[in-house]
Amino acid sequence: MIGQIPQVPPQYFEEYQNVLKTLTSSCSKKLRSDLLSPFSVTIDHEFLGVPSSLQACIHSVFCLEETIVEWNVAFDLSYVILNGAISTPIQKKTSSQLMGEGVSQARKALNQKKSSHNRILFYLQPEHLCDQLNNLFMVLDSISSSWNQKDFPLISDMLQTENNEEVAIKHRKNRSQIWKRRKTLQISEYKALKHVLLNLNQN
Repeated sequence: MIGQIPQVPPQYFEEYQNVLKTLTSSCSKKLRSDLLSPFSVTIDHEFLGVPSSLQACIHSVFCLEETIVEWNVAFDLSYVILNGAISTPIQKKTSSQLMGEGVSQARKALNQKKSSHNRILFYLQPEHLCDQLNNLFMVLDSISSSWNQKDFPLISDMLQTENNEEVAIKHRKNRSQIWKRRKTLQISEYKALKHVLLNLNQN
């Protein structure tokens, strides 16, 4: 699994790279048992990791995406998930030195995906499963990409609890306002798609 932040103005590069390092490190710790090798920033604004399974890949995407919302991060990530050969030993502490055909193919696909509207792309077999994943994540991204960064604190709390009263008190609103915002932000639809993806039949 490989990913990157968009190209950013030079004056923000170091700041964004530091955020990316902290973000990938945090998710690597949360997902420690699901990763053969942790997410590590490799070159510039790119990161690489080796989840132990397809389900672990999907968990990883949601961890990274929802941590971005929770931390109110200003950039989006693009991802390529590909199953390929790695020629160097897989290490428990870092993925930064991984090499092999799989890494090269994933990096090439990541660089070429600028022509695609999909921010999250799978290159897997069987083909029908790959198509399902790409289509479902395209719909999911159409929801999350419509969220405004100023709403991230509210959205993060909505994702973590269904208790509208609890969220309302925290954000100094009433339950009716929170209910309406859930509808507008399509929180239920997002969570329904997440449930489908995390429980997708892989056969």
